[in-house]
Amino acid sequence: MTLDEAPRGLPLHVVAAGNANPAVTRRLAELGLRPGVRLAVQSRTSGGGAVLAIGDDRIAVARRILTGVQVQRIEQADG
Repeated sequence: MTLDEAPRGLPLHVVAAGNANPAVTRRLAELGLRPGVRLAVQSRTSGGGAVLAIGDDRIAVARRILTGVQVQRIEQADG
């Protein structure tokens, strides 16, 4: 699924981040949004963007960027 489709609060990890623009992909990596990173959608904005929780950091990302980030749900071990 892409980040614009991901439900709030679900633990996720990034499978692929970026789009056709290498500058955007590089900037996302600088902000911590890169493959392998664990995150959660903390809240949604009225314009379709989201505030993402990456560790102790929070970043706001526009919807057009969210559509280019592939994520996968982190399965919780029973325990």
